[in-house]
Amino acid sequence: MRYAFILGRVYTLSVAELVAILEKPDQSLILTPLRNEASVVKDEAVKILEASEEVLIIETPGPLNVSNLQKKLGGVIKILEVIDIIKKREGDSVNFALKHYFKPSVLKNQFFKDYKGKVQFGLSVYILDMALLQRPEKKPGNDARGDFGNIFSEPKRVGMMIKKGLTDTGASVRLVLPEFNSLTLASVVVTKNQLLQKGAEICILAAQDKIFTAKTLTVQDFEDYGRRDYQRPVRDEKQGMIPPKVAQIMLNLCNCNAGETVLDPFCGIGTIIQEGLLLGYRMVGSDINKVAIKGSEQNLEWFRNRYKIPPSKYGLEVYDATKISELIQKFGQKISGIVTECTLGPMYGQYPKPPEIEKNFKDLEKLYKLSFKEFAKFLPQKARVVICLPAYRKGRNDYEMFGNLDFIGALGYTLVDIISPGLAKNLKFLKLTNRKTAIYDKRSDCG
Repeated sequence: MRYAFILGRVYTLSVAELVAILEKPDQSLILTPLRNEASVVKDEAVKILEASEEVLIIETPGPLNVSNLQKKLGGVIKILEVIDIIKKREGDSVNFALKHYFKPSVLKNQFFKDYKGKVQFGLSVYILDMALLQRPEKKPGNDARGDFGNIFSEPKRVGMMIKKGLTDTGASVRLVLPEFNSLTLASVVVTKNQLLQKGAEICILAAQDKIFTAKTLTVQDFEDYGRRDYQRPVRDEKQGMIPPKVAQIMLNLCNCNAGETVLDPFCGIGTIIQEGLLLGYRMVGSDINKVAIKGSEQNLEWFRNRYKIPPSKYGLEVYDATKISELIQKFGQKISGIVTECTLGPMYGQYPKPPEIEKNFKDLEKLYKLSFKEFAKFLPQKARVVICLPAYRKGRNDYEMFGNLDFIGALGYTLVDIISPGLAKNLKFLKLTNRKTAIYDKRSDCG
């Protein structure tokens, strides 16, 4: 089976999360039983076929439970089933390469087989080679191969070509196209137009020498993410602003198993706690700030009532992270991992002066050293700590990063690359820092 995953705007985190999930055997995500659980990553490995800033295409040994997978992934906007691979000459436009492909029989059998009546479909074009976004000059004699200089006209051209083929057979058709000079339909458009229930979203994944045709199977539930973020009783503009999607990504990177206990020692108003509960973990949260814990209690009371979470699945306490081993002993639970957006220092409306940054980083390093020393008292071998560290944005893609992390290694920890070196070498479009971490900027969400 071949699947395509449409990545969020912070695509490096999206890829890291997706790889972490696919590398870990989990039968709740597999429809067809495999010979053994290990075959997911060994004998019958998931293979990456193509990838770009927008989309990652894989081949799996069997069908995936995409509904479960979509709910689990914070950094994936849509999951598609790849239908065919069409060869394409480098200079050909997308619509020219596909002019003989979308026959009524192909559309009926591959895209609309589960729906009868008036067909509503949308058309999105995703780019596998960013060079396609450039406008090459037309070469003499290429007119028959289409207007390959304007990729942004392709959704309409391909969509109208498909619509004509369907109406010629007597079908009643409604076409939904991207707007505002866009190539793709947002998940909100797909959902509100009920495209997956009343027809299909047809997706074209375009490279220089090939085109993948695909149909959308699932989209992110944007309404539910909105509820989990904005409808909670307590929100704090100065702390606890990590979005639910990013909290999900961090939890998935922690590599814990469902039912195990995850700690957030700087839990703020409880975003990581709530997302961990949805993913099936037991959660322990603490914060030195009494007001934050009160807000977290209110939020989690609202959350567990709405999502039917038993109160026994989590615990909260006002506690200093540098003494957290005392609380863990009190709860009497084995902690399998730590996921946290720790204290990041003061917030600024503009770039702070170098002495301010230096002071903030020194103060935070003291806190982090004491906290990591404390974590080592109860974390088992190979348990992971997934943590947000501060960075000050100097320019569009320029950041002043928190100082070196040698103190973590000195305490017995091993720094793990967010993307393995081999994969990072193959996926050159990924944006990794010098220490092989990823930047999440609050200017944009992952989806």
